[in-house]
Amino acid sequence: MAQTEDTVQPLLQQFQQLFFVSKIAGILPQDLEKFRSRNLLEKSRNGMIYMLFTLLVYVVLYNILIYSFGEEDRTLKASQSTLTFVIGLFLTYIGLIMMATDQLTALRNQGRIGELYERIRLVDERLYKEKCVMDNSTIGRRIRIMLVMTVIFELSILLATYLKLVDYTQWMSLLWIVSAIPTFINTLDKIWFAVSLYALKERFEAINATLEELVTTHEKYKLWLRGDQEVAAPLDSSQPPQYDSNLEYLYKELGGLDMGSIGKGSGKNKVAPVAHSMNSFGEPIDAASGKPPPHPLASNMVHESELGNAAKVEEKLNNLCQVHDEICEIGKAMNELWSYPILSLMAYGFLIFTAQLYFLYCATQFQSIPSLFRSAKNPFITVIALSYTSGKCVYLIYLSWKTSQASKRTGISLHKIGVVADDNLLYEIVNHLSLKLLNHSVDFSACGFFTLDMETLYGVSGGITSYLIILIQFNLAAQQAKEAIQTFNSLNDTAGLVGAATEMDNGSSTLHDLVTTTMLTPAG
Repeated sequence: MAQTEDTVQPLLQQFQQLFFVSKIAGILPQDLEKFRSRNLLEKSRNGMIYMLFTLLVYVVLYNILIYSFGEEDRTLKASQSTLTFVIGLFLTYIGLIMMATDQLTALRNQGRIGELYERIRLVDERLYKEKCVMDNSTIGRRIRIMLVMTVIFELSILLATYLKLVDYTQWMSLLWIVSAIPTFINTLDKIWFAVSLYALKERFEAINATLEELVTTHEKYKLWLRGDQEVAAPLDSSQPPQYDSNLEYLYKELGGLDMGSIGKGSGKNKVAPVAHSMNSFGEPIDAASGKPPPHPLASNMVHESELGNAAKVEEKLNNLCQVHDEICEIGKAMNELWSYPILSLMAYGFLIFTAQLYFLYCATQFQSIPSLFRSAKNPFITVIALSYTSGKCVYLIYLSWKTSQASKRTGISLHKIGVVADDNLLYEIVNHLSLKLLNHSVDFSACGFFTLDMETLYGVSGGITSYLIILIQFNLAAQQAKEAIQTFNSLNDTAGLVGAATEMDNGSSTLHDLVTTTMLTPAG
């Protein structure tokens, strides 16, 4: 056991950098010293207080940001349609809601998440006993790449928007930095989920690779047996092998035969000569005939197959299926821990992607947009922001789908063993374990509303397109109605001016008639 613990490295050992960044940002409430010394995630009262304090600070700063940059929003309802105003008002706080969901969920699960990674460590030890050594160094590199990409995207969006679309001559413009906090915290939280999910996928693939290796080894063993029979076949055939003529004197002394009598079947006390591969000069006979010489160790190479021992392979397959079941249970527990943050991220991604494209259309029509979505005024910044948001959603959906597929592929690899072994007892073992694997598959969902697979991604893409078209149509209708009202008001104003002018003309005519009548009337 001590050797196993030294060989199997804990998965959390690769999370050092991510944990420190998450701890500073206020995402994880776990104890810092215990993680640094023992690579364990344990509860911490001080960490919980620090996390709640950071959440309160973020909420206050975000509201100050909205108030400081809300001068444009106060005139938005009067200048634009009510639809644009309502969308901007709702989506202004959706980022804050997403961030609060991530932090409060981490606070609720601070005890369970440590148990999750401990279960993964025990799985690694069981896989090591089955000669499956997990290399976690790729996970460490993946975490570093994700952190670098997160910093690059956040700084690109923040600096580009600040320099191009914010009046940085005022000191209040520094509050624009707060606008990047919700997305940064959300990305750090999703890196934990994505990397842990990738670790499960690697362990499913390790089990599948072990089963495939059993199949490959047995196929080589069968090919070796077939090749050995093909080599031994000429010794049993009616055609005798060709022997070296330089050893004719030896054949005569052993069997009293000459070379012409060999192969005719004559002679009662015939002694069959022993075939060899060397002539009297010590040279290989195959070399003289142009055939390649056999491998020097070919006669001693025996491809052993574990599938030849049903009892041994049954124990191995049972252990692998039990580990597979444990990994599936870990995946279900992980899905439960991150169910609400995943749901909030998918809702945020769908709404923000649709709204950002809609506000981009409004900006091209020289219409006012909410202050926190001013990045839509620049198409280049819009592309970066949409790539960043959609990249997180698409990657999590794709990774969840691949992990689910890897868990289901184990049954296929197990059936290959039954087919290649061609043994009734082993085939019964495979069928029995296959029934267990039917209940071992794992699917990831967002609180049960929808499954994280490629079909959902296709549906979300179609939904974004449909709602974007609907919003643009409503915007066009609102603009046309506003133009009609303005035209009607201008016509009413014009009609009022004409009516006033007409009344003035009528009054002037009446006065002229009165004066004329008075002047023409004779004085009495």
